[in-house]
Amino acid sequence: MSDISRTLVLLAPLVLLAACGGGSGGDSRPAAVAPVAESESGSLDAGAGTVMLSGCEVEAYQAELWQRVNQARSQARSCGNEQFDAVAPVTYSCRLEGAAERHSGDMADNNFFSHTGSDGLRVSHRVSATGYDWSIVGENIAAGFGEVTDVVNGWLESPGHCRNLMDPRFTEMAVSRILTNAADYDNYWTQVFAAPR
Repeated sequence: MSDISRTLVLLAPLVLLAACGGGSGGDSRPAAVAPVAESESGSLDAGAGTVMLSGCEVEAYQAELWQRVNQARSQARSCGNEQFDAVAPVTYSCRLEGAAERHSGDMADNNFFSHTGSDGLRVSHRVSATGYDWSIVGENIAAGFGEVTDVVNGWLESPGHCRNLMDPRFTEMAVSRILTNAADYDNYWTQVFAAPR
């Protein structure tokens, strides 16, 4: 099915927002965040720097971020002027991780901060390229946040990101953080949310 025939819902404007926190290593630039969205809880088993989460081997920061997102979703909250009830947790998705990793790597390698990739493609294209048959897909991005707690708090304090985190239609998520010494920020985060068709 073509992307045009899929339901496209814009949940948040594409904007760059200054947020609290800076990059690790003394980076004095403000961190940046931007959300966009187009229309089984896993168990953690500690390993050597990685954990198993919903059948995926992920890094500890990914498992921590997934836990913090589900903790946030378990509580009613306001995202700007919109009130959200507590919602079901999201599962971690190996397939969505591929789309998140591709975009974080692209931003780091090509030194930009946008939902549109250097190839002109958006989150819907990146998720479709993984073979994931989605009904709704969303993305939060950030740069310059050194810790999981900081990036999640930054997203929760921003109405658009918060709406993505709390959207009950999303059932799966993944995240990728790429570290770099060759770009404006020393790290780039991409969080992808989706629900299968």
